Amino acid sequence: MNGLLSPFTRFIAWRQLRQRWRQTLLSVGTVALGVMVQIVALSLANGFENDLVTKVLGTNPHISLTPVLSDRVKIEPLRSDLARIPHVRQATPAIKTQALITDGVGTTGILLFGIDPALEGDSFQDYMLRGKLSQGTVGDIVLGVELAKKMGWRVGDAIQVITGVDHQLSCRVTGIFQAGLYELDVRAAYVNLPSAQVLLDLGTDVQSLTVRLDDPMRAPEIGRQISAQWPAFQTRNWLESNKSLMSAMALEKRVIFLVMLFLILIAIVGMANTLVMIVVEKTPDIGIMRAMGASQQQIRRLFMLQGICVGGTGVVAGCLLGYGVSLILARFPMNLPNDVYYIEKLPVLMQPIDFLLVAAAALAICVTASVVPARRAASLDPIETIRRSQS
Repeated sequence: MNGLLSPFTRFIAWRQLRQRWRQTLLSVGTVALGVMVQIVALSLANGFENDLVTKVLGTNPHISLTPVLSDRVKIEPLRSDLARIPHVRQATPAIKTQALITDGVGTTGILLFGIDPALEGDSFQDYMLRGKLSQGTVGDIVLGVELAKKMGWRVGDAIQVITGVDHQLSCRVTGIFQAGLYELDVRAAYVNLPSAQVLLDLGTDVQSLTVRLDDPMRAPEIGRQISAQWPAFQTRNWLESNKSLMSAMALEKRVIFLVMLFLILIAIVGMANTLVMIVVEKTPDIGIMRAMGASQQQIRRLFMLQGICVGGTGVVAGCLLGYGVSLILARFPMNLPNDVYYIEKLPVLMQPIDFLLVAAAALAICVTASVVPARRAASLDPIETIRRSQS
């Protein structure tokens, strides 16, 4: 009878669980349901996080370089030097400033970006809903979809962009874009580089250079490398620019994990109650086993094994159910009201680490919950137990 997985221990554990099969199935089902809900919730959280990060990366440079002691920088040869750094996909000139925009009737503040459409390529064009931003025509401007909607402007409308008393530019709306981030869509406008240079009187210079990498997660490493090579420039990567957003998403996922873990804990209380009922009902049998030479440790192992069996089965079933439900939601995504959630379909992203963490946490709680009934069974006095059962 030695060992947690000895034939005797397995036989008795299975027999006792089978005799209370309804309660056993209920315990397995509640654990499985809790695990499934947690996995699906984390997969949805991953999906929303991935969707948001994708939008952030699509509209933000991976690294930006701004001169420390000046308000302008010459494009070359710095752009060519940056492009030769390993993992740098492209380096592009950029201008960014606050501005007022008006059509003579309505006026609003905006964030104005000056870019080179040819260098940005598809990464910018993919966000265009209507029209496009020309390469060199001074005065062409594209607006965020929410900004255009708020001001009632359409493609072809004439507007005025103002950055100072003597700095204003007559523009024509040539396109509408949707970045998928409300704050950008309601505040941002883009002009080509010549328009921004004329508006801010920069000549052929720009305010900064932006860098895109083949792997955005290398941004901190490449940023440090650039800072060491060009100390006259301040570098800032996309993780630093969106630090509060990334921290909020990480906190949200931890909260979801803890809340769902609490639901699993409630389910496991039912499993512990089943084990306690087995101890109460099988008290005479436990007394006989103790009288026949079974040690307290062996009795404890017996009920620990029952807890592991119930919990393990529930965890495996919950993981399979969670995978199945998440897979269905991923392949047949639910439509969401775009004007409310700013996203068209419910995003789902399964990560193996979530399955491992949920399974490990749930199984650990199951084992811990089985300790109380196991200790209670092991502490029964064999002589007193047999005497009471015969009275």
